[in-house]
Amino acid sequence: MTKVIEPKAKQSLLGMIVSIFIVVVSFVFFYLNPLELSTTLYKVLFLLPGFLLAGFVFFKSPQGVRFSSFLIETKIELRKVVWPTRDETIKTTGMIMVAVVIVAIFLWIIDALFSWMVYLLTN
Repeated sequence: MTKVIEPKAKQSLLGMIVSIFIVVVSFVFFYLNPLELSTTLYKVLFLLPGFLLAGFVFFKSPQGVRFSSFLIETKIELRKVVWPTRDETIKTTGMIMVAVVIVAIFLWIIDALFSWMVYLLTN
């Protein structure tokens, strides 16, 4: 069983290493500017194809295939979410704001009480 898993793991690792290498080489070309490009626009035009190639290599690797299927499943699950109505959102936000004000007043009173007690003890 390990003989079957090992080549897939090596293939997955190889795809990741190649895509990371492409990204690093793209950054090196961007920052070191070995072609002595005059503007940032030309450097970015060399950087973007590197990113696209790295993304292509990544999504062809087994980890990339798993990641893309995860994104598809996530999109399907997001369709199942029941979002609150506008009235529910406004009421919930109002309740939270009132709770925050009440807690702030309570903490202010506790702070004032402790400050008064420290003042009495130190003077």
